[in-house]
Amino acid sequence: MSSRPGSAVSGSDPDTGRPATAVLLSAWLVACGYLGYAAWAYYAGYRDAARGGIPLFTDFTPNYAASLLLQDEPAERLFDRDRIGAYHLRAAQAAYADRLAPEQTHIVGNTRWMYPPTFNLYLAPLAQFPYLTALLLWTLLTALLYLAPLTTILPARLALPLALAAPPAFFNLMYGQTGFLTAGLLALGLCHLRGQPLLAGVLIGLASFKPHLGVLIPVALLAGGYWRSFASAALTVAGGVAVSALVYGTAAWLAFLGSLGYLLDGFAANAYNFMPMTSVLATLALAGVPVATAWLVQYAAAGLMVVLVAACWWRGRARPDTLGLQAAIVCCATPLALPMVFLYDLCLLVPAVAWTWRQLPADGAGAAERAALLATLGAFLAVKAVAESVGLQLGALLVALLLAQILRRYRLALALPQEVGR
Repeated sequence: MSSRPGSAVSGSDPDTGRPATAVLLSAWLVACGYLGYAAWAYYAGYRDAARGGIPLFTDFTPNYAASLLLQDEPAERLFDRDRIGAYHLRAAQAAYADRLAPEQTHIVGNTRWMYPPTFNLYLAPLAQFPYLTALLLWTLLTALLYLAPLTTILPARLALPLALAAPPAFFNLMYGQTGFLTAGLLALGLCHLRGQPLLAGVLIGLASFKPHLGVLIPVALLAGGYWRSFASAALTVAGGVAVSALVYGTAAWLAFLGSLGYLLDGFAANAYNFMPMTSVLATLALAGVPVATAWLVQYAAAGLMVVLVAACWWRGRARPDTLGLQAAIVCCATPLALPMVFLYDLCLLVPAVAWTWRQLPADGAGAAERAALLATLGAFLAVKAVAESVGLQLGALLVALLLAQILRRYRLALALPQEVGR
C-alpha cells in the first residue's frame, strides 16, 4: 500500500484508499467511547454491588474461577459442575474484594466448562494476580496480540483505529473473552505463511484451545499447498495436547472428551443463549425454524464454506499475490461454517476487512465500495440489540454480506496482472 498522505476530505484517497482524517478521527472517538462505556459499566457494577444490588460479572469470571481451581485441585474437576460452581462463587467474591452477600454471588451462575486442557496453560497464571489485575493483564496482552497482525497488514495509523473501533473488539472488551487471542494467533499465522511458514504453523496451532475456530484452516493450507505450515500447525497442536496431558494428567482430557456430548445436546435442549450467537443455526432458531431443519441448513452452510475455501485457496496457488484475500476469505467463512460462534469470536473478521482494504486501491475500488465495507463491519454493533428487541439475529447475514464483498474483490484481483495484484 502506498505511503502517500491521505486526503483530509470526506471519503478516502482515490489512489491509496486511505480513509480521510475525519473517518480516522471518528474511529478513534468510537474506540474511546467503547472504553468509556466499559469503565462506566464496571463503575456501575461496583456501585450497585456496594448498595446490595446486582454486581457486574463477565465471561472472564468463569475463566478466573478455572485458574483458581487449577491452583488447588486436579484439572478434570473443571468438568465437575459442582466443583467449578464453587469456584465461580470464589471468583465472584474475588472480583468484589470479598464484600458480596451470598445472594449476590449466586448471580454469577454456574456454566459448564467447554475448553480443552490446552487452554489451562493460558489460564493458570491468572490465579497469581488479584481479580481486577488479572482482568486488566488478560485484556491488554490479548489486545496487543490482536493488533499485531493488523499492523502487519496495514500501516499503524489505519490499522489501530480500524481494529479498536470494530464492534467485535467492543464485545470482546465487555465480555472479557478470548476473541482477541484467537483472532491474533490465527491472523498472525496467516500473515507469515509465505515468509515464515513454520512460525505460521506454530501460531495457528497455538489457537487450538478453541479448536472449532480453526476448522477451515487445514482445508486452506492443504488446498493452497502450504505443507510446511500445515505440518508445523499439526505438530504444535499435538505438542499442546502432550504438554497439557503431562501437566494436568490424561484424566483432564478424558473429562473434556466426555463433556462433548453434553455440549452438543445443549442445542436440542435450548440451553444456549442465541441472542449473542451469530451462527446460521442461531439465526434460524431465533426465527422459529425447527431445530432439525436449522441443523440441516447449518450443515449445508458448513459444506459450502469448505468447498469455497478449498476452491479459492487452490486457485490461489498460481496467484500468491492474492494470499491476503484468501486469508480474508477463510476468516470470514469460518463463522458461517460453525454452529456456535459468538459476537466476540467475530474479531476474526477484522483482519479480513484489513486484508480486503489493502487490496482496494489495486483494484480501483470507489469510495462507495470502501464505505460499504466499513458500514458492514460497523453494523455488527447493533446485532445483539436487534436480536433482543425483535428476536432476529442478523449476524450471519452480515457475515455473508461481508464475505460476498471479499469474494468480489478476490475475483477482480485474479483478473489483474500478477505484478499489479497485492
